[in-house]
Amino acid sequence: MERLPYTKKESTLFKAPPAHLDRALIMGRADTEAIARNVFAEIAKRFPSLQMVENHEDPVEISITMPVQPGLSHQVWLCLQNYDELGFSAGHFYIEFFPCTTPDRVEKYMDAVIGFLSGRYRIFEHYRGTICYWAQLQKPEGDRWRTIASWATIWIPFWLRKTTKELRNV
Repeated sequence: MERLPYTKKESTLFKAPPAHLDRALIMGRADTEAIARNVFAEIAKRFPSLQMVENHEDPVEISITMPVQPGLSHQVWLCLQNYDELGFSAGHFYIEFFPCTTPDRVEKYMDAVIGFLSGRYRIFEHYRGTICYWAQLQKPEGDRWRTIASWATIWIPFWLRKTTKELRNV
Protein backbone atom coordinates (compact mmCIF):
# COMPACT_ATOMS: atom_id res chain seq x y z
CA MET A 1 0.00 0.00 0.00
CA GLU A 2 1.55 3.27 -1.10
CA ARG A 3 0.68 6.57 0.55
CA LEU A 4 0.19 9.54 -1.76
CA PRO A 5 2.17 12.67 -0.85
CA TYR A 6 0.25 15.36 1.01
CA THR A 7 -0.26 18.73 -0.64
CA LYS A 8 0.61 22.04 1.01
CA LYS A 9 -3.09 22.91 1.29
CA GLU A 10 -3.71 20.15 3.84
CA SER A 11 -4.04 20.99 7.50
CA THR A 12 -1.06 20.22 9.71
CA LEU A 13 -3.49 18.57 12.16
CA PHE A 14 -3.92 15.61 9.82
CA LYS A 15 -0.40 14.69 8.83
CA ALA A 16 0.48 11.27 7.50
CA PRO A 17 1.55 8.85 10.23
CA PRO A 18 5.24 7.97 10.39
CA ALA A 19 6.30 5.27 7.94
CA HIS A 20 6.89 2.67 10.69
CA LEU A 21 3.23 3.05 11.79
CA ASP A 22 2.04 2.54 8.22
CA ARG A 23 4.06 -0.69 8.09
CA ALA A 24 2.61 -1.80 11.44
CA LEU A 25 -0.93 -1.19 10.22
CA ILE A 26 -0.25 -3.13 7.03
CA MET A 27 1.39 -5.94 9.02
CA GLY A 28 -1.53 -5.98 11.46
CA ARG A 29 -3.96 -6.38 8.59
CA ALA A 30 -1.84 -9.13 7.06
CA ASP A 31 -1.75 -10.88 10.42
CA THR A 32 -5.55 -10.85 10.78
CA GLU A 33 -5.93 -12.17 7.24
CA ALA A 34 -3.46 -14.96 8.06
CA ILE A 35 -5.39 -15.76 11.24
CA ALA A 36 -8.69 -15.88 9.32
CA ARG A 37 -7.25 -18.03 6.54
CA ASN A 38 -5.86 -20.45 9.14
CA VAL A 39 -9.28 -20.63 10.82
CA PHE A 40 -11.03 -21.28 7.48
CA ALA A 41 -8.41 -23.89 6.58
CA GLU A 42 -9.01 -25.67 9.90
CA ILE A 43 -12.77 -25.69 9.25
CA ALA A 44 -12.14 -27.09 5.75
CA LYS A 45 -9.83 -29.74 7.23
CA ARG A 46 -12.52 -30.84 9.71
CA PHE A 47 -15.18 -31.00 6.98
CA PRO A 48 -13.24 -32.16 3.89
CA SER A 49 -16.37 -33.18 1.98
CA LEU A 50 -17.88 -29.67 2.15
CA GLN A 51 -17.21 -27.20 -0.65
CA MET A 52 -16.04 -23.72 0.38
CA VAL A 53 -16.17 -20.99 -2.28
CA GLU A 54 -14.19 -17.77 -1.82
CA ASN A 55 -16.06 -14.72 -3.14
CA HIS A 56 -13.47 -12.13 -4.19
CA GLU A 57 -16.11 -9.59 -5.25
CA ASP A 58 -17.72 -9.21 -1.79
CA PRO A 59 -16.85 -5.94 0.01
CA VAL A 60 -15.03 -7.64 2.90
CA GLU A 61 -11.44 -8.81 3.32
CA ILE A 62 -12.31 -12.53 2.98
CA SER A 63 -15.72 -13.97 2.07
CA ILE A 64 -16.45 -17.70 1.93
CA THR A 65 -19.76 -19.30 1.03
CA MET A 66 -20.57 -22.90 1.78
CA PRO A 67 -23.57 -23.65 -0.46
CA VAL A 68 -26.27 -26.19 0.30
CA GLN A 69 -24.76 -29.55 -0.70
CA PRO A 70 -24.67 -33.15 0.48
CA GLY A 71 -23.64 -32.84 4.13
CA LEU A 72 -24.88 -29.25 4.48
CA SER A 73 -28.60 -28.47 4.83
CA HIS A 74 -28.31 -24.66 4.91
CA GLN A 75 -26.03 -22.17 3.17
CA VAL A 76 -23.29 -20.85 5.47
CA TRP A 77 -21.29 -17.66 5.06
CA LEU A 78 -17.92 -17.12 6.76
CA CYS A 79 -15.94 -13.91 6.53
CA LEU A 80 -13.25 -11.59 7.79
CA GLN A 81 -14.41 -7.98 7.73
CA ASN A 82 -13.35 -4.65 9.19
CA TYR A 83 -9.81 -6.05 9.45
CA ASP A 84 -10.41 -8.10 12.62
CA GLU A 85 -13.98 -9.46 12.74
CA LEU A 86 -14.68 -13.11 12.01
CA GLY A 87 -18.27 -13.40 10.81
CA PHE A 88 -20.59 -16.43 10.67
CA SER A 89 -24.04 -16.51 9.09
CA ALA A 90 -26.65 -19.17 8.38
CA GLY A 91 -30.31 -18.49 7.74
CA HIS A 92 -31.13 -15.18 9.42
CA PHE A 93 -28.52 -15.68 12.12
CA TYR A 94 -25.35 -13.58 11.99
CA ILE A 95 -22.64 -13.07 14.58
CA GLU A 96 -19.20 -11.43 14.66
CA PHE A 97 -16.28 -12.45 16.83
CA PHE A 98 -13.64 -9.77 17.33
CA PRO A 99 -10.86 -9.05 17.57
CA CYS A 100 -9.63 -12.17 15.81
CA THR A 101 -6.20 -11.54 17.31
CA THR A 102 -7.57 -12.73 20.68
CA PRO A 103 -7.28 -16.55 20.93
CA ASP A 104 -10.45 -17.04 23.00
CA ARG A 105 -12.51 -15.16 20.36
CA VAL A 106 -11.10 -17.44 17.66
CA GLU A 107 -11.92 -20.51 19.80
CA LYS A 108 -15.51 -19.32 20.28
CA TYR A 109 -15.85 -18.66 16.55
CA MET A 110 -14.51 -22.12 15.71
CA ASP A 111 -16.83 -23.68 18.29
CA ALA A 112 -19.87 -21.89 16.82
CA VAL A 113 -19.11 -22.76 13.19
CA ILE A 114 -17.98 -26.34 13.84
CA GLY A 115 -20.89 -26.90 16.23
CA PHE A 116 -23.37 -25.84 13.55
CA LEU A 117 -21.67 -27.67 10.65
CA SER A 118 -21.45 -30.88 12.70
CA GLY A 119 -25.18 -30.76 13.52
CA ARG A 120 -24.57 -30.55 17.28
CA TYR A 121 -25.71 -26.90 17.43
CA ARG A 122 -28.85 -25.41 15.97
CA ILE A 123 -30.15 -22.00 14.96
CA PHE A 124 -33.59 -21.21 16.34
CA GLU A 125 -35.34 -18.45 14.39
CA HIS A 126 -38.32 -16.44 15.70
CA TYR A 127 -40.78 -14.93 13.22
CA ARG A 128 -43.72 -12.58 13.16
CA GLY A 129 -45.50 -13.48 9.93
CA THR A 130 -42.69 -14.08 7.43
CA ILE A 131 -40.25 -11.66 9.13
CA CYS A 132 -37.46 -13.11 11.24
CA TYR A 133 -36.81 -10.78 14.16
CA TRP A 134 -34.61 -12.95 16.37
CA ALA A 135 -32.25 -15.89 15.79
CA GLN A 136 -30.31 -17.84 18.39
CA LEU A 137 -27.36 -20.18 18.05
CA GLN A 138 -27.96 -22.90 20.62
CA LYS A 139 -26.08 -25.89 21.94
CA PRO A 140 -27.53 -28.87 23.78
CA GLU A 141 -27.24 -28.91 27.54
CA GLY A 142 -28.81 -32.01 29.03
CA ASP A 143 -32.38 -32.19 27.73
CA ARG A 144 -32.52 -28.43 26.92
CA TRP A 145 -30.93 -25.99 24.50
CA ARG A 146 -28.71 -23.18 25.79
CA THR A 147 -28.31 -20.01 23.73
CA ILE A 148 -24.66 -19.13 23.11
CA ALA A 149 -25.16 -16.28 20.60
CA SER A 150 -28.07 -14.19 19.30
CA TRP A 151 -29.00 -11.92 16.44
CA ALA A 152 -32.00 -9.58 16.54
CA THR A 153 -33.55 -6.72 14.65
CA ILE A 154 -35.16 -3.70 16.27
CA TRP A 155 -38.27 -3.79 14.08
CA ILE A 156 -40.83 -6.35 15.23
CA PRO A 157 -44.31 -6.45 13.65
CA PHE A 158 -46.23 -7.40 16.82
CA TRP A 159 -49.57 -7.70 14.99
CA LEU A 160 -48.45 -10.74 12.98
CA ARG A 161 -48.64 -14.37 14.13
CA LYS A 162 -45.56 -15.69 15.95
CA THR A 163 -43.80 -18.82 14.64
CA THR A 164 -40.40 -20.44 15.04
CA LYS A 165 -38.11 -22.42 12.78
CA GLU A 166 -35.17 -24.66 13.58
CA LEU A 167 -32.12 -24.74 11.31
CA ARG A 168 -29.94 -27.71 11.96
CA ASN A 169 -27.40 -29.44 9.77
CA VAL A 170 -28.69 -33.00 9.82
